[in-house]
Amino acid sequence: MGGRTQVGVLVAGAVLGSVVLAGPAAASVRRPAVAGAFYPADAAALRREVEGFLDRVPGPGEPSRAVIAPHAGYAYSGPTAGHAFAGFKGIEVRRVILLGPSHHEFFRGAALPARGVTAFATPLGDVPLDGEALERLRKAGGFDGPASAHGPEHSLEVELPFLQVVAPGARIVPVLVGSGTDRAGAAELARALVPLLDGTTVVVASSDFTHHGKGYRWAPFEGDPLLSERLLDLGRATAGRAAAIDPRGFWEQVEVSGDTVCGQHAIEVLLQLLAHAFDGRGRVARVTTSGEVTGDWDRSVTYAAVRFSGEWRPWRDDPAPPELGKLDLQEQKALLELARATLVTHLEHGPELAGWYASHRVTGNLAAIAGAFVTVNRRGVRPEEGRLRGCIGSIIGREPLADTVVHAAVSAAHDPRFPPLEARELPGVVLEVSVLSPPHRVPGPESIVLGTHGVILTKGGRRAVYLPQVAAETGWDLPTFLSHLAQKAGLPPDAWRKGARLEVFTAQVFAEEEETP
Repeated sequence: MGGRTQVGVLVAGAVLGSVVLAGPAAASVRRPAVAGAFYPADAAALRREVEGFLDRVPGPGEPSRAVIAPHAGYAYSGPTAGHAFAGFKGIEVRRVILLGPSHHEFFRGAALPARGVTAFATPLGDVPLDGEALERLRKAGGFDGPASAHGPEHSLEVELPFLQVVAPGARIVPVLVGSGTDRAGAAELARALVPLLDGTTVVVASSDFTHHGKGYRWAPFEGDPLLSERLLDLGRATAGRAAAIDPRGFWEQVEVSGDTVCGQHAIEVLLQLLAHAFDGRGRVARVTTSGEVTGDWDRSVTYAAVRFSGEWRPWRDDPAPPELGKLDLQEQKALLELARATLVTHLEHGPELAGWYASHRVTGNLAAIAGAFVTVNRRGVRPEEGRLRGCIGSIIGREPLADTVVHAAVSAAHDPRFPPLEARELPGVVLEVSVLSPPHRVPGPESIVLGTHGVILTKGGRRAVYLPQVAAETGWDLPTFLSHLAQKAGLPPDAWRKGARLEVFTAQVFAEEEETP
């Protein structure tokens, strides 16, 4: 699943979250776009406010090398931002890599300020850019997004006054991460940042979390009497995956739930950086909502402060994935729980998938590259009575098994043969996972062992597949099995008899217990 486009979606929140505002630009200094709106335009008032947010954070705590901080109006997110930036107090900071979303332009990869821009201005003065570092990134590739995105963008600007107070004199490397960036692209951007890391460099990922309400076009909890608790639980769970330095768990929780985390892709770059070039740990310092300030739960934004303490290290590649073996009972149970958590999160938009990642590690067979199908069956219904409710997956393994199951479960909820699965149906369905061996071609039907082999039939540009359990569930003999398979591919029933390509595979098949709801 790729990242969702969030450009222009979050305009209703004003300084609660994301806005569209234009700001003047100068030849060499990027002028403030949201001074006087998101934070005070008066320098003295601005400094008092920022220092007040920082002073209210109890104790120095462990020094931070990276943080996730919100970028909304200070009246709403300022106290939470203070909890993030307090991690930089008392340490030497000479360079700050700023990662944030672009709310105004869609692109893949990252966008740097235009050449010739030497500083970003706030009412507290000019913050110099690290020109040498920016030139290194331009040569690295992937950082060729539109420089124009920086002009009206507030996601980096709102962080600058905090940096001017806690790290005066530090140079910044402003990077906007496009919402078309996938996980692999985020990892490549992170790798390119590693040469900039040293003992005096810190990283800030700028993001608000859930934007909830009709004005944000995302209101799954509308009318819920426990809305404030739902939003805080979701925010804590999602921020918890970030604090755990879990790029996979964070990404999948946001993607599967549809959560409106505007800085998802910027956070993913940070998490890839931490997962591959950092020794340390993270913690969620604070999670709040604008509703706690305004009392307006029809339009609320969640804010999180996450701090990471430790040391930067050289880049470490991921280990090679293991070969797929026979799944043990614990692995089977974990995958069934993963499929269930995925469906619940996708249909109810809650934190269940983050909870699965918090209690499971993607290792062993779960990390092996493998194809898999997720089948949704009606509980207590026989096949001939319409038991099947959805079944989709990948025959060829292209990603780790855990990822394959997540994506298959989401797709199975939208199997085009049936109406979309609804949340109210979840107690009445039982899930089945089929983990597939790589398919291989056979010379003809006589090589097919019903009940053991799944079969792929290809002819004339059409293709269809049956899993091994289909034969057992239907009781079909081989000619009937292949005739139905041909019809599933949109071919005549006897198309399998001549000119068809037949491939077979085996499957490890396991299902939830058939208990009454």
